[in-house]
Amino acid sequence: MQPQVAKVAPAPAKAPPQVPVVAQAPVDDGPPSANTVQVATPAPPAPVAAAPAPPPPPEPVTEPRGYAGYRSNPAPDYPALAQDRGLQGNVVLKVHVLASGKPDNVAVDKSSGHKILDDAAVKAVLAWSFDPAKRGQTPIDGWVKVPLNFKLS
Repeated sequence: MQPQVAKVAPAPAKAPPQVPVVAQAPVDDGPPSANTVQVATPAPPAPVAAAPAPPPPPEPVTEPRGYAGYRSNPAPDYPALAQDRGLQGNVVLKVHVLASGKPDNVAVDKSSGHKILDDAAVKAVLAWSFDPAKRGQTPIDGWVKVPLNFKLS
């Protein structure tokens, strides 16, 4: 026996939905009547916001400056004991300079090899005035290395 297949009638084709057609009334047709359809005009598009301008480039930063003979900064005193013993050397100080131009932290970055010379250098630089670091034209705190040479002539 053969299986029976039921035949299904095809679905009737759907008619497209009816779209009402509205004719725009002439502009100068007098007052509207009950048979008049008012057509809304679309609002103008919102103005497109301009892309934000890119941020300005960072202002250049300059290092603080100050050394013996500059801005009337005196050279460090050469300790008499160091002179008597013939001590000489180069010391490099790391100085934190405030925006006011005053040093607030002075540390030995490279020793002369003689504590007495290093201490004399630190004492002198703590009393110095510096041109502060700047961002653009604005004074800011910054670090500078100050080399000092103790040499007997």
